[in-house]
Amino acid sequence: MIRINYHDHRNNTGLGNKLFLNFLARALSIENSEPLENWLRTEIYAGKEEPYNGVHYDRWGFAWPHTNQNDSKVTVVGKGANCGYGDKYHQNERTIEIISKHKDSLIKDFGERPEGDCLQAFVHARFGDLVDDNRLNDICTYEYYTLCLSGLGGGYIASDSLDHPIVKALCNNFGLKPYNGTPEETIIFGSQFPNKILSLGTFSWWIGFIGSQNNVMYPNPNEYRRWHGPIFECMQDWKRIDDPRQMGGLGFDNIKRINTLTRF
Repeated sequence: MIRINYHDHRNNTGLGNKLFLNFLARALSIENSEPLENWLRTEIYAGKEEPYNGVHYDRWGFAWPHTNQNDSKVTVVGKGANCGYGDKYHQNERTIEIISKHKDSLIKDFGERPEGDCLQAFVHARFGDLVDDNRLNDICTYEYYTLCLSGLGGGYIASDSLDHPIVKALCNNFGLKPYNGTPEETIIFGSQFPNKILSLGTFSWWIGFIGSQNNVMYPNPNEYRRWHGPIFECMQDWKRIDDPRQMGGLGFDNIKRINTLTRF
């Protein structure tokens, strides 16, 4: 039996981390022919769940059809146990290797948007918790996004802060439309674009991982404070973009300068 141990995580741990634990557990279940004790309820899962009567869903969205298992017979995936995969975050090369191995049977491919074209981009810009925690140096710069968007034409941008000046500037200068959906809807929607521009974090990683791998761009994680495993470096087909601040770029501390460079 495989159990996802999510309860030791902070209550505000986001969907990206939950998906890592969920699909690592599901991949191990296939790999080792072990049943799952619990799993995350998500539209991203490609398989069909067996019907259970009286399934309990906890406040994090995990289903618990089995209870009172003998812990000596349980493989635990999550904080406090490594089960042979992942670092303390369960996000490293071995984790991604086994999830990728079973990707077709585990994760839906939502295809491409019918109205899209080869130049349309989906941008994910993360600000909210980084600003709240005063981690301003972990925020991707305006110039990072402009480098990625160079040569592309239109698309959408999603963010936890759609009213942020950088988001408004990108919408005005690159013809992006704001997208405002639930976290799961955002991952599914973003996965349908041929060009994906990511920020750091597990949530953004899933936008890149699902669907087209044609042109996925991400900021160099080594130029920021690391708060997750080396999940981006494992993706050999993705494009790493170095931090433009090292080239005299426009950082968050100089955000007021945007007013002289953009129109909003």
